[in-house]
Amino acid sequence: MYHHLSYKSRLWGDYVISPDLFEEDLKYFKDAGYESITVNELISWSEGKGALPEKPIMITFDDGFEAACVYAEPLLKKYGYTAVMAVIGSTSDLFTRLPDHMLDYSHLCWDDVRRLSLGNVFEIQSHTFNLHTFGKRRGCSKMKGESFEAYRAVLRDDFNMFQARCEEYGVLTCPSIAFPFGLYSSETIEIIKELGYKASFICAERINHLERSPDYLHKLCRFNRRSGKSSESFFKGIGVT
Repeated sequence: MYHHLSYKSRLWGDYVISPDLFEEDLKYFKDAGYESITVNELISWSEGKGALPEKPIMITFDDGFEAACVYAEPLLKKYGYTAVMAVIGSTSDLFTRLPDHMLDYSHLCWDDVRRLSLGNVFEIQSHTFNLHTFGKRRGCSKMKGESFEAYRAVLRDDFNMFQARCEEYGVLTCPSIAFPFGLYSSETIEIIKELGYKASFICAERINHLERSPDYLHKLCRFNRRSGKSSESFFKGIGVT
């Protein structure tokens, strides 16, 4: 799980790494024999269609930073890998209304999201329209005292708004969602299944051991790639060898 790429060392930390380190990661995957897979390929496999490579890996980017478009896309093409980009709808709205290409913080506008979705490198998935917040409601979690019906309506309205905006701008999406901050509630999976989502991603750091069943595609775990460790040290430390 990646977030942001920058050449400015002052920004490096838990959620920002350098493009050079990202390329080092891709070299590590290639040398170790890993092949990237898409969400749609994983869904098809879970439904009994198609096959996965011997050593599959999924590369995900959260939040929709423009730097991923500028730095990661050419590197992914260079090494023959694909990735999944989780876009925050309201943030893409903002950068569409008020264009700003300062790569320290800029996010993808909808035209850029559309271009990525029509290419062969990035899949686009939802990171919600406007639930990437940490206040009274924490991400996609249910608030204390909130009824199931009210909670379902919040998720439905937000997810439908995200999909409507994608349709407006001609963005192709895969039927999956990355929960902001990895937060959800006990009823969340039931609700998103009703809404047609076939996969969901959280932030728990574990290897996914999957069986060929759609039931295994919710609450998929990911390792957050932090700065400060070489590719070999980081990936061997989590069992990716």
